[in-house]
Amino acid sequence: MVRVLSVRVLLIDDDPDVCRRVGGWLRADALDVVTFPEPAAALAHVARAPCRVGLVDLRLADRDGAEVIAELRQVAPEMRLIALAAFPDVPQVVAAMRAGAVDLLEKPIREPALREALHRQLAVLGAAVRNEDEYNRRLGARVRAARVQAQRTLQQVAAQCGLTAAQVSQIELGKTATSTWTLARLCAALDTTPDRILADL
Repeated sequence: MVRVLSVRVLLIDDDPDVCRRVGGWLRADALDVVTFPEPAAALAHVARAPCRVGLVDLRLADRDGAEVIAELRQVAPEMRLIALAAFPDVPQVVAAMRAGAVDLLEKPIREPALREALHRQLAVLGAAVRNEDEYNRRLGARVRAARVQAQRTLQQVAAQCGLTAAQVSQIELGKTATSTWTLARLCAALDTTPDRILADL
């Protein structure tokens, strides 16, 4: 079963702009983020406060990123490590994977690719991290899938639930929160149950 956990993510990158931008994206996803421009302080931090996922630049100013990944693996063997590299070459990627990296993100980092890579690793850990907006989007997508499977139009479902088509559409798009009572009415109209809609959400 997927668990909802508070997750700390470590980022090691000697570019302050990368730390600021990527850290902002992760905090917007309700993640607890710690950023370090140099590895020694990061390693000391992880020894005191383990992180679930680590992002490590392979081209640091004074250290080889693959070596840093190997050290992180020794300090925190359960941490999922993602290597970051601009124009990565094969030897560099192989060294990072041998050191313990489980994924690679090319720089400049794009927010959708970062989010996808993190969610892959969190799924391996059995953790689902989300803020309320993400939860509403996932719930809305489940409702829409159930409606499509039931071959019902927005208007048909809305009429049966005592809602407007616009309200049902907003729920499906994740633009509005859904009360338990509204969800129960939607499920009745779609011949499904709330537990099916909410399972592992």
